[in-house]
Amino acid sequence: MEILWSVEPIIFVQRWFGESWSCFFETMTQLGSGGGIAIAFALAFWLKGRKLAWSLASAVIFVTAINAAIWSLFYVPRPQHPQISVYKQLDVSSFPSGHTGTATMLWGSLTVLSYLPAVITVCIVALVMLSRIYLGVHYLMDLLGGLAVGLISLFIYQRLLPVLVRWFSGRTFHFFLVLSFVLPIVAFPAADAFPDGWEVFGAAVGVAIGMPLEYWYVRYHPAQVSLQKQVVKVAIGLGVLAGIVFVARLISSNELPRDPIAYGLAVFWIVFPAPALFARMGLSRTVEQRLR
Repeated sequence: MEILWSVEPIIFVQRWFGESWSCFFETMTQLGSGGGIAIAFALAFWLKGRKLAWSLASAVIFVTAINAAIWSLFYVPRPQHPQISVYKQLDVSSFPSGHTGTATMLWGSLTVLSYLPAVITVCIVALVMLSRIYLGVHYLMDLLGGLAVGLISLFIYQRLLPVLVRWFSGRTFHFFLVLSFVLPIVAFPAADAFPDGWEVFGAAVGVAIGMPLEYWYVRYHPAQVSLQKQVVKVAIGLGVLAGIVFVARLISSNELPRDPIAYGLAVFWIVFPAPALFARMGLSRTVEQRLR
């Protein structure tokens, strides 16, 4: 059991890969954080529609709430040792690994719903776990705890999902309009309290602005188009997302205000301008086009 709380695995992994792998692992860790969530949400929305997209978003909120509850109850200090290179200082409890739990919940949901092969999900979660060790921010026990939280949350959520779908299907647009405006208000007080809090707040603002506009002017629905057109759609959508992140980094090197602005614009693009553009280009359909 001592190895699970030891810094030796961290030192071994960092020495094995060396400093040249830092960019790779910083990218891989995003698969269990805001970047990976944004990409999964965007692809689900653009290719399969809002039902899958909001199911994924709800799944991430569910596991994040569980992680936050555990962090508030049990504080475990982050790994510290002179031979460890810590790539990012974090104040929240080390146990469990939020990135591991989020990756398990997010990509595992796509596997359970038959949108993603299990082998790909396993590889993604493994890479996220390895990246957290390499970046010097977690013990092995933190990763196993995050994996357990993710799997248990996935099991519970998939059984709650049909109930949630039925309940939300009976709500009016005004309910969702109020909900979209409540989200930033709820997220703002906690933005400084946990990792990626300002990203969550920015994303909530993007939803609050973009979702009503999408309903009023687009009512997006994916069209059955050729694979070539699907590739064009994804290339355009992700290309603009990358551009938003790039410009945000040019404007400011500080996480605040860079992260809330970047995620706010990114989510706004995902839920409103991108669907409107795809409909105009014939790469998707609106409700009116489906009724014709």
